[in-house]
Amino acid sequence: MSGTDLWLIVVAGGPLILLLAIIYVLVTRRRRGPAERRESDRAVERLYQEEGD
Repeated sequence: MSGTDLWLIVVAGGPLILLLAIIYVLVTRRRRGPAERRESDRAVERLYQEEGD
């Protein structure tokens, strides 16, 4: 394997690994349910009200 072949693997492999990592994160990230979303919205409202006082 020459230096040119190794460089080609590095240049092509880097973006491929990055793409696979992004796909993995998008597929495995956890979605919040309706109850969690409501609780989060309430907490945000409470924080805004506390800051406004």
